[in-house]
Amino acid sequence: MRKIIVSILVALSLNACAMVKDEVDLAYKTQGTPAVIGGAEAVKVKVTVSDGRASNQDRIGVKKNGYGMEMAAIVSKQDIPSVVAQGLESELKARGFSLGTGSVFLLADVNKFYNDFKTGMFSGQAVGEVMLNVQIMNASGRQFYGRSYIGEHTVPGIMMASGTNAKEAVEGALGNALSKMMDDQYLIQALIEAGRSSSGPTAAAGKPTS
Repeated sequence: MRKIIVSILVALSLNACAMVKDEVDLAYKTQGTPAVIGGAEAVKVKVTVSDGRASNQDRIGVKKNGYGMEMAAIVSKQDIPSVVAQGLESELKARGFSLGTGSVFLLADVNKFYNDFKTGMFSGQAVGEVMLNVQIMNASGRQFYGRSYIGEHTVPGIMMASGTNAKEAVEGALGNALSKMMDDQYLIQALIEAGRSSSGPTAAAGKPTS
């Protein structure tokens, strides 16, 4: 009987926690130590990130109870486009690019920045997904490159659908998206070429999709 009572109290406590909004501090975690790219030092890049999500722009997920029902919101204390911009600037700088107002513009739209909890028999998963639409342009408005990047990250074996787990999942997903972006040699080449040409007719260089 005592074990049953304890189990009931624990369940009630977890459900009560699930009804309280969580606020988390998001931060970008640098992805290793990349090599400096030849010619990058001559390219000054201005990074601009916009939020393409229509609503709940501070929300990165919702808590769920043991039955998988959605409960209270999980929100970021930081402006999410600013977190993405900091990550982009960190990765570009690590590869030798200069930052600031110049002849090259990296424009990114945040189309998804979210964690979804998946419930299991004994434990669950926090599944983060980040989607960014990116364009490389020069000062005259010519587009050199455009592509979407999707990052994913799963935190396995979770016992509670909490803000802490959601934070780990979306931070990992952002790191995965930016790793894919920085490994895209076409994007890197577009940055170099845009730096060499600060004028010319507006023209698209194609839009590969992921």
